[in-house]
This record gives sequence, C-alpha cells and structure tokens, in this order.
Amino acid sequence: MPIRLMVGSLILKRLYNLGDETLVKEWEMNPYMQYFCGESTFKHKFPCDPSDFVHFRKRIGEEGIEKIFIHSVKIHGKDAENTKAVSDTTVQENNVTFPTDAKPAKKITVSTEALAKID
Repeated sequence: MPIRLMVGSLILKRLYNLGDETLVKEWEMNPYMQYFCGESTFKHKFPCDPSDFVHFRKRIGEEGIEKIFIHSVKIHGKDAENTKAVSDTTVQENNVTFPTDAKPAKKITVSTEALAKID
C-alpha cells in the first residue's frame, strides 16, 4: 500500500476519532479524505482491507505512531497550542416521546373506528 494512503488514513482516523472500519466507510463517501490520502480520482472502494491498518501500526511501532500523531496535531496550527478549552454547558430539553405498546394500539383502534364509521 502507498505510504501516503496509510499515513493519511491514520491521521484522519486520529482527527475524526474513527475506528478502522468506520474510517473505511467515511473514506469511501468523502472525496476530500481520498484526496488527502493521495487519490487523484474518486474511488468507490477502499484500496485495502481495514485489517491492514493493524499490520501497518505494528510495522511502524510506537515511535512511528507518535510521529504521525505529532503531525496530526501540527495540522491544526495555533489552535492545537491553545491551552484554554471552550465548553458550552447549556442544556436544551428534548421534545421526544418514546413509543410504547399503548400508542400503536390506540392508533389502530382510532383508524379502525374511523373506517367503521365511513361504511
């Protein structure tokens, strides 16, 4: 496998906090990720198996992974050196109702009553 594909994939994996298989799925849908990894045209299939990442990580060792991590931090430039973290602590209530057995039963009875009244 081309080194740019493997290193670029590991950087994207670190940046977006993805697993090996989820990275492959994202890579197949995102032309920007493909270009970052060295592809010049859009590909519909990832060029290798996700298990190849495991072999690549074993091959480069801890020092190699650390170097890739350092470069992924440098991609963010000055933002990576910022010591303050901004956190939004506002909480908004969800207006979500969860389906229960009573709701579908009620819908069925109401719709069948409406059908019965029409005839």
